[in-house]
Amino acid sequence: MSNKAENAKAFGALLAEAWEHTPSFICSNDDYIYCLYPADETKEKWIEASITFPDGSLDKKEIDPVRAIALLVEELKVLPTYGAESIVTSKAKLDEAAGRLASLVS
Repeated sequence: MSNKAENAKAFGALLAEAWEHTPSFICSNDDYIYCLYPADETKEKWIEASITFPDGSLDKKEIDPVRAIALLVEELKVLPTYGAESIVTSKAKLDEAAGRLASLVS
């Protein structure tokens, strides 16, 4: 299995986890899929993860809440470039984002 495929599989699990946690932020655009969510119920540690297209690079970090807010603000700053529709707000949009990971497997 290639690194791209391994990264796609790992990010798929992170994406599903992000969808289940509240609060979370997920966005999907032509260049990458990004998610930010609390690691557990205490919300003292957060997970920030992204996967880029078409190279399949995966980046995952565990961060503190202050850094999570700062990173969310940074992500929101680029939103005008990609449009508000890049924010994943429904199960259908989540499925669409997850489906894009298949392009990295072959």
